[in-house]
This record gives sequence, C-alpha cells and structure tokens, in this order.
Amino acid sequence: MSKFIDRRKFISSLLKTAACIGVYPVLSYSATERLSPKIKGVKKYVTGCMWCQNACSMIIYIKDGKVVHLTGNPDDPVTKGKICIKPFGSLELINSPHRLTYPLKRIGKRGFDASFIRVSWEEALDEIAQKLKHIREKYGGEALGIWASGRSAFDGRILNKAFAKLYGTPNYEKTGPFCNYAAKPAGISVLGTRHTPWVYSDDDFYGADLYIFIGSNMAATRPVIFSRMKDNQSKGKCKFIVIDPRRSETAKRADLWLPIKPGRDLALALTLIHYIITHDLVDEEFVKNHTVGFQQLKKEVLDGNYTLSWGSRITGIPEDKIAYLADTYVRTKKAIIIGNSGLSHHTNAVQTHRAFYFLAAITGHFGEKSTGYCCLNNGGISIGSLPLPKDRIVKTKMELSKNPVGWLESIENPLYPYKLRALIATGSPLTQWPNQSRVRRLIEKLELSVYNGLTKNINAYYFDYILPAAFWIEVGGLAPVSDDSRFVWVPKLLDPPGLAKPDKWWWIELGKRMGWGDIFTDDLKNPVILQNTVGGPKGYKVENFIAKKNNSLRAPIKLIKGQVQERGTLFLDKRFPTKSGKIELWTEEIERKFAAYGLSAIPRYYVDPDIASQNESTIYYDKSQLILSPFQKNKCYTYKVSLTSKKENHDFPFYLITGRPSKAIMGHTSHWIKILNDISPDQFCLIHQKKANFLGINDGDVIIVYSRYGETMAKAILTPYIQKDTVFIPYSYGEKSPFTSWKSVNFLTDLEARCPISGQIAFKGIRVGIKKS
Repeated sequence: MSKFIDRRKFISSLLKTAACIGVYPVLSYSATERLSPKIKGVKKYVTGCMWCQNACSMIIYIKDGKVVHLTGNPDDPVTKGKICIKPFGSLELINSPHRLTYPLKRIGKRGFDASFIRVSWEEALDEIAQKLKHIREKYGGEALGIWASGRSAFDGRILNKAFAKLYGTPNYEKTGPFCNYAAKPAGISVLGTRHTPWVYSDDDFYGADLYIFIGSNMAATRPVIFSRMKDNQSKGKCKFIVIDPRRSETAKRADLWLPIKPGRDLALALTLIHYIITHDLVDEEFVKNHTVGFQQLKKEVLDGNYTLSWGSRITGIPEDKIAYLADTYVRTKKAIIIGNSGLSHHTNAVQTHRAFYFLAAITGHFGEKSTGYCCLNNGGISIGSLPLPKDRIVKTKMELSKNPVGWLESIENPLYPYKLRALIATGSPLTQWPNQSRVRRLIEKLELSVYNGLTKNINAYYFDYILPAAFWIEVGGLAPVSDDSRFVWVPKLLDPPGLAKPDKWWWIELGKRMGWGDIFTDDLKNPVILQNTVGGPKGYKVENFIAKKNNSLRAPIKLIKGQVQERGTLFLDKRFPTKSGKIELWTEEIERKFAAYGLSAIPRYYVDPDIASQNESTIYYDKSQLILSPFQKNKCYTYKVSLTSKKENHDFPFYLITGRPSKAIMGHTSHWIKILNDISPDQFCLIHQKKANFLGINDGDVIIVYSRYGETMAKAILTPYIQKDTVFIPYSYGEKSPFTSWKSVNFLTDLEARCPISGQIAFKGIRVGIKKS
C-alpha cells in the first residue's frame, strides 16, 4: 500500500535510475570509499542535505561535473553517518527532464489551462521591476507580499527580506504560519525562547529514558534522528508514548499508543496538569525557585474542573491511561515531550503549546539534560542580516496578517486598511495554502504575481512570471536549520541546468533594477562572499563551518580567543531568558497581552469551530474590527476573539487530519521525483475499516472527500488503527505532477480558521464527508 515504504522496491528503483544517469549503486560510506579511488577523476566533498530540519551532513562524490553518489557522513556526531531516502531523490532532480530551465511568461488567463511563452531573464526582470515600481507608486510599498519557502535556503531569504525593507512592505513571511510558528510566541512567553532546551547529542536528547510524542510523527519528519532513538529503544534504554489519532509510523514503535480525538490536545494537557496538582505530584521546590505565577495556574485549572472524567470524555482517552501517562512522566526524571504540527495546526495552537510547557515546568522537567518540552521546527535563529543603510529602509504600515492567506483576504475584505496587489512566492501556495478554490480565485485578482520554482507545477499556471530555480549544490549556502539550531554549510559544486539561477542571483538583479545596485552588488552572488558578509560579524564565516568535518555550527556561537564555542543544552544554570529570569506561567504583562486577543494567560479550553461538538467550547471571531497583535510586536493585524459554546450539529461525520504521506516526501517537489513519488504515489484516505464497510467502501476504492469548502479525491485505505470518526489524508499532492496528479487536500481546509495569536491554519480542525466516486 502506498503509505508504507518498501525498501527493496526503492532500492530497485534507485538502481535503475543509477544505470541511466551514471551514479554508483547504493553503497555505504565504507564501500564507497573502497570503490571511489579506483575510478579516475572522482572527488568527494562534505555537504549538507537541503530537504528538511534533520540538518544532516553528507559526503558527495563528483566526477566530470556530475554527482555520482552520496553517503552519510560518519564524522557527524548527530547522524553517525545515517541518511534517509530523500537525498537520493536529489540525484534524480539534478538531471530531471522536469526541471524548469528558462523563464516563462503566462499569456492569457490564469488557471489550469494557462499558456506560456519563453522569455529571457532580462525581459522578465525588466518587466517585473517596472510593474513593481508602478504598484509602489500607485498603492504604496505595502501592496506587495513576499512569501519565502524553505527551498529558498538561508541566503535567498536574507536577500528577499532586504528587498522587502527597501521596497517598503511589511508583508514578508516564511513558511512558519503554515508549519509550526505557533510554538515561537508560546515558547517566548513561557521560557523567553522558542528553541529546544536539548541538543541532538548522545548525553542530552539521545540520553532520555522516556519520550512522549504529542502531535508529532517523528519517524516521518525526522527519520535520521528517529532511527537513532529506535536503536536506543531496541536496546531497552528508553520508552516511547505516542499520542495521535492514528497509528502513525511513530506510533507503530510505541510502547504505548494513546489515540486522541483530533484537536483535543489542549484538553489533555489541562487534564494532566489538574491531575498532577490534585495528586500532589508537583515539584514544589522547582516551582518555588524557578517559576512565576503557579498560584494563578493552580486556581484557573482547579476552577476549570479539568478532571480525569472530563478529560477522558473530551479526548477519548480512558481515565486510567491519562493517569498512567501523568504518573509515568512525573516519576521519570529524564523525560522529553516532543510536540509538532499536530498541535500547531489548530486555532488553539499557542495555548496548547503553552499548556505543555506548563506541564514540563510544574514537574521540574527543565534545567537538566534529557528533559523539557518543545515543538519541532523551531530552530530558527538569526545569524546575521544584510547590512542596509538606515536612511534607505522604508517605514511601513502594519502587516495585513501574520499568515499570508490574510494578505489575500484583503483583496475582498473592506475591513483591511489596504489591499494586496502583488505577490512573489518561492513556495507552493497552490498546494500548501488552505481553501484552494478561494486562494486561486484571489490570486487571479492580483495585478502582478511571480513564482520561483524548480518545476512547472500547478503554481506556475496561476502566476504571471515563472522563474526557474537552482537547487542544493547548484546554489551553495546554508542548509535548513535543525531543531537545535544547527546549520550545515553546503558548497556550490555544480552549475544549474539551462538558464536556471539561484535565488540570490535574481534577487540581486531585480534589486539593481529597482535602483539599489550599491546594496545588491554582484559579488553577493558568490555564496561564500554572501555568507561571510551576512554571518561574519557574528562568527558564522565559511571557514568556521568547514573547519569541522561535518561543516556544521550550532547557533548561537561564541568566539573565545578565536575559537568557536557552540550552543549546548539550555537552562543548566536554571536561568531563563525571561524578564524575571524564571519560567513565567503567569504575569500581569502576559495577561494583558492575551486579554487584547480576548483570551487569558492561563489557557482555557476551546477547540476549532468546525470540529467542536455540540455545547463544546470553541472560538468566535469578532470580524467587525481588526486589532494589532501584541505577540507580533503590534506590527500586524488579527481578529479579537471570544469563547463560546457550539450549538449546532455537524453535517460532516468525520474529523480530517493531515500530515506527510511517508518519510520519502517533503513537500510538493517530492512528487516530481520518480524514485520518491513511487514510494507514495497516491493521495490516500486512511479510514477505519468498520466505517468504510458501513459506507460500502473497499480498500483501494477511489472516493470523494468533501467539506463545506470544497472536495478532492483519494484512494481509500482501510485500517483498524485510527479513531472511528477520523480520516487521515496526506498533504503535498497537487495537479500537474508528471507521475500522479491529485487535487490537494487543501481544497477541503478553511483559510479563515486561524490561531489569533500566531496565524496558524487549522489544517487539522476540519469536518468532512465521504462518498464513493
């Protein structure tokens, strides 16, 4: 079945690709080292993987200007030479016939049947610059939105952010509001930082006795990290407890799997806190010495009456299992709770993360190695920026919304003080953004749209200009940062195909056309010069990266007598980077900030509007006015909310949850790589077998899944290992893929249901119906 990875099938597919493009068979590092000296002209380099937040260091082998093989790096203390499947897809993508290799300009209407003409870089950039100048003159710089994807890499984002400041737009965002941004304001409000307290080292993260996964399928999202954890579990060194509505890849390895109703993670956290308080399991000494506001937390939780019976009814987890979870966590000193998008993709995202921070704090699970709570994908840290003359930075208005879908909303919503008129995107809004029917209709109303990507995917058909991107070692720069803020340097080793260019190249060329040639200089196209210019003042020079055998630095670093000292485990001195220097469970200042949204500093239970049961507490948006968002430094708009009870019943019988189809897939581009797509070729709908039988649906049937926002299709996969009222459909699929074309699951999701604090979309907070096609 498509949801499972068949390693033998993958290896067979990879070997066929190897025969076509001249790469080695799949070999270990030691086997490759024995073979490569026998082949004339092969050179090896240390590099990093550009796919995800594992931040894996790798060894790459090049002959005659072509990559012939890659392996893990045995000198990497985090990965110990392991890599996952995705980097091998890079070999195919480098030489793929599906790569965009020259700029395109759409002619005629936007949409699925759009037509294009080939244009030169000069023509494309001249016209884009001319239109940007016209839009700024007519509407102001704030009319432009710039959305930067993870594929843009670190240096591309540095330049497009500088471009935004010089152009005068506040509407600049990265992928966070669609991923795990909610954990940033949550972490900062409690600990003073967003970052994991642990680092991926043998004596810290890998040294825990208990891992609790809550909304985190780490086996799919962090396969290399998780493989080392599995090794420890197999040796009896640790245990896994997994809380997830379905039996995910991670849950299959669990010592205890607790199926939970979607969106009820906040209820579980509050119940655990209530149980720990009422059963005298609080670490009184730690709370007294290292926290602020415990009495307010205690009062709110007891007044809320979040008892075991209440928690069991809301979450669907038996009372004895919740009690066992609490007791096990309290008595296990070296215990780590790992959150991820299962918590972030809800309207209660920030409050849920805060509640799990509270849980770790009141049990004393901070300030020691192998402890703590944090949400993954929160390793981002500033290691420098492009120097800009202060008098050239344009003072801007408020950002329309923390989430870019709010930018699009402004086109039709008169409540916003101005409208978005232009969008430059380096990600995949036509698969990743919610309510695809509405998103596409709104994008069609833009006066200018520019898409920069690797393939002529569905995004290209809705944008005016399509700019061909370079990839990985064709670009050079820093790989995506890991959860514990580790960056890996990637040298530029190949030229991109045709006229494809690194992001940095065309941002510089566009900047020059805007009149900023003294800032966007040609020498910055060199990845080494750009990195040293941006990161050099803080010690992040290329020479410091390559001085290590894995090309990595864990930020923040200190330079002590010219020697680099990297970040280690946080809070070992029991000092926290808050105003009080303690973990802040409640303060008057935090209460004021939450009150501005209509919420409270101590979370009160509520769930997403679309999935709330009758009489269950949910969130109501006051759409009569926009307010400034305190946790965004009052620099963007959001809606004020209140808590209310859901009164009507639902017309849609199933909860929808989303996630990755497998560890082979990281975003839509993966489906343009045959050896990766072959592992997860089909958009599937995981449904409980009893529910499917009742509906007359058989395993493998193509079914229609619909919501109040739209519909899509998927192949039914029947299983007993999912909540009976829940279905799982993976994201990342989209039309126009050369191998398997599916309408995105985000035709089903809502762009208005957003966390008021972080702007996170409730991707996992939607009700759907199912019918046979």
